[in-house]
Amino acid sequence: MSTPAAPRLAYVDNLRLWLTVLVVLHHAAVVYSPLPVWPYHEPGRGPTSALLLLFLVLNQMWFMSAFFAISGLFAPGSVDRKGARAFSLDRMRRLGIPLLAFLVVLNPLMNLHDYPPAGAGTSPLQWWVDVATPQYMWFVETLLVMSLLYVGWRHLRRARPPVPVVGQGLPRTSTVLAVAAGLTTVVWLWRILVPTETTWPVVGLPTPDHLPLYVTFFWLGTLALRRGWLDALTVRVAWTGAAAAVAGVAVYLAVVITSPDTFAGGGSWQSLVVAAATVAMALGLTAAALVLFRTWFAAQGPPLRFLADNAYAVYFVHGPVVVLLALVLAPVDAPAVAKFALLAVTALPACWAAARGLRAIPGARRVL
Repeated sequence: MSTPAAPRLAYVDNLRLWLTVLVVLHHAAVVYSPLPVWPYHEPGRGPTSALLLLFLVLNQMWFMSAFFAISGLFAPGSVDRKGARAFSLDRMRRLGIPLLAFLVVLNPLMNLHDYPPAGAGTSPLQWWVDVATPQYMWFVETLLVMSLLYVGWRHLRRARPPVPVVGQGLPRTSTVLAVAAGLTTVVWLWRILVPTETTWPVVGLPTPDHLPLYVTFFWLGTLALRRGWLDALTVRVAWTGAAAAVAGVAVYLAVVITSPDTFAGGGSWQSLVVAAATVAMALGLTAAALVLFRTWFAAQGPPLRFLADNAYAVYFVHGPVVVLLALVLAPVDAPAVAKFALLAVTALPACWAAARGLRAIPGARRVL
């Protein structure tokens, strides 16, 4: 007998939608930040660019970890219903095809403005090879690997799918603290080998120093729904998580400002403190966001349903949209924050319009 599909949780959809908005804003901020890590970048936009850098740092501490947690929520039930083979094929279709399409089509479009002039001695094929990296689709790439590893682990266990436990409650505080301490230790040790600001150009992962966080949050996501943790999260937990996140941010910034050359890794005590602060921020803010959206943003009328339904397509297509609009706005002379705001208010609706148009292509909805 097949396992019934898990009910769609509107508040989780709404949180995923908000995280997608943050992704678009994140990359819009990069354009005018001091970080030259986007295909189009405008440096020297005045002191307000430091505010954008602060936004990027704080955002990076938690939002992609939360994305991985949400992505893991429904994986166990999907494997139960479809079986290992069908689940794997579905992940290859939903994640692998967009990743390949990005590498072949969208990423060259994002970099077309930087195509070498005629006579530069660079062939089109060589240029394509040089720019063919996953860029922001590293998330889809990493999620595909995690999903296949998860289904492989389930297959190796060869056990009957566990029955969902309703009302089990949250783990004890001592267990949560032990997990946080263990994750902090792993992140600290990992950053000895992979310091902050390390890049992996072949696989395209821009923040490999966060990989233990991403893996752990995906794993926690696979446990949370089945064990009833989402329903057990209380307002008190949310406030505790928010306080932990604020403390984590304060400690992180204090270390970064006072020891900018030692916090990134190498086994220093500053790196250990930064790892602990990042874990506190990621765990605390994710828990607080889940309670916030479950309490205040649990409804989903037609407008929000439209935005949520197109969120994955927005993630896929937003890069070229942001680059194109930034090029259009290039002649505007304004401080970094002002140009970011202008890019943001134009890019968000444009991304959803592009996503809607893309999903109108026959067959596209099966992938996006």
